[in-house]
Amino acid sequence: MLNVAVYLKPEDSLLGFHRPDSHKGNRGCHGVRNVACKLDASLPFHTDFIMFLSILPLLFTLIGCDFTPSYVDGSDINDALALNRFKTVCKGLEMEDDEIRRYATESLINVDDPIAQECICANVAHPTKMWDPAIAAGLKGTERDELVQCFADLVLQPALPKRLEAVTALALIPAKSAREASATIAAEASTDVEIRVRAVGSISGNPDYEEVLVGLLKNDKEPTVRAAAAKGLSPFKKSKTTKEALAASLDSDEEGVVRAAALVSLKKTGVRNADELVCKAMMEDPAEEVRTAAVGTYQGTKRSNAVKCLRDRTLTFEESASVRMRLLEVLKSSPHKDVPDILCDAIPFWMRSYVKEDIPEKVPGTMIVEAQNDRDWENSFDCLKRAYRNSSGYSCFAKMHVALWFREVGGNTYVPNCPGYEHPSLTGD
Repeated sequence: MLNVAVYLKPEDSLLGFHRPDSHKGNRGCHGVRNVACKLDASLPFHTDFIMFLSILPLLFTLIGCDFTPSYVDGSDINDALALNRFKTVCKGLEMEDDEIRRYATESLINVDDPIAQECICANVAHPTKMWDPAIAAGLKGTERDELVQCFADLVLQPALPKRLEAVTALALIPAKSAREASATIAAEASTDVEIRVRAVGSISGNPDYEEVLVGLLKNDKEPTVRAAAAKGLSPFKKSKTTKEALAASLDSDEEGVVRAAALVSLKKTGVRNADELVCKAMMEDPAEEVRTAAVGTYQGTKRSNAVKCLRDRTLTFEESASVRMRLLEVLKSSPHKDVPDILCDAIPFWMRSYVKEDIPEKVPGTMIVEAQNDRDWENSFDCLKRAYRNSSGYSCFAKMHVALWFREVGGNTYVPNCPGYEHPSLTGD
């Protein structure tokens, strides 16, 4: 906004405009845009004078004067960009509205002028928040290191407020300076683990930082950081260094969360013995997170070798509810022709092994009857008929569960009354 204060006395004249004696009173300057006009009480209203003041902004524009307004919005920023008035665009970084600051930043990252760096660096350090999330959001579309470096330097400060959010914002910026800062933070042993893991995610899959990720996987003291590094190495399918590091972690890392991440990444790299590694892990690893991860690697599988491994897992006792639940999910997801038989054949074993103290709805990871019906409902009648006839060794809860499902698919059979679940109307044929 252009602020012009004009004081006139009755005897004054301005550029040849004189006050006619016939005019009396003071009518102010209403209607004149962008001009603050202070008139002496004795000055009469003069139409020509007011018209002159109203065109002052246009005159300043025509002669090239760049007056920085005190307030701008998105429209002002667009107009200023069209006229290369970058100071006005920079003013947007000072506005209280987050969207205006973000838009001003997005506009400046396309300005090929030193003022872009000057303005962003001068404002990204917020006076109260210490860093400005809106300006950081506006930087996410740029690879210009000179524009990002100031923000990256802020994020490198260990005492920065809301540093986790700042690292997250930095991760969205594709500039090299952002990646370098993330790599530095990832390796900071004294930094909060959650922040370090977020930083690791920022460099994951980036060939420039494969060595950093391998180093973290091998040597870092924090299991979650090692696991994040293992996950970040999965895209390096042709790297012998990566495959060897992942295999070593799967074989010898003491933490299940790391072995699980190493297994998943190793399978994604396409190692030749992937099925052997996965099957061994799902059957033998002592950590349930590893067994769960191993099962999950076969999500949607169409391969017979994988399905054979899943069959062995399904028909072998598994104490972990999370592994059993994941197993049912994976079996349901596979279009392989042998999966329906696996689910059907396993029902009696699961009823005897897991459904002992309560109904499956109350025992996590035991809803195999429902899984069979979801995957192969056309054959559920015959399957559940066999499961009910093969109920020797079932608990009362298991018999009731299978009988109720058999009735649900059209069967007509006895439903036992179990403690807390009496069904007197279903006990007859």
